[in-house]
Amino acid sequence: MSTLRLRTLGGLAGLGALAALAAGCETTAEPTAGGAPSSAAASPTVDLAANKKTVCEAGLQAVKAGFGGMADDAIAQIDKPVSKAEQDRLVREHYNTIVTGLKAQAPQAADPAVRTAFENLAGAIEKRMADKKPMEVDEPSLKEPIEGFDTACGN
Repeated sequence: MSTLRLRTLGGLAGLGALAALAAGCETTAEPTAGGAPSSAAASPTVDLAANKKTVCEAGLQAVKAGFGGMADDAIAQIDKPVSKAEQDRLVREHYNTIVTGLKAQAPQAADPAVRTAFENLAGAIEKRMADKKPMEVDEPSLKEPIEGFDTACGN
């Protein structure tokens, strides 16, 4: 097995841990008197804990979708290798999934720490994607923003 494949598989261990965090979360909305789920944005007083849970769950789903897609691609490439350019394209596509999800949820966060963590991670990914160097699954420049995301969401 090539060194690149081993390194990619090694990076998947970290991705798996992050995806496991998302798998353990479950969001439920309480019905209102009319039977429809309530929305924190509809109320002038926001239940910070409920808002944080909802926003963090959605953020974790975006992160899980992106990193899970990277893991799936890496596993598929064991049997059917692709060019470095195609690997780069696929990783960028999955990072874009994460950025899109985080940017959609950041404005919904009532907790400024959660909002900032989402914006910081999305910004760090965008900054890295602006660089023309090939993308890596286990991108070291994202370690701190990912840890900030985990801390803000209580993971």
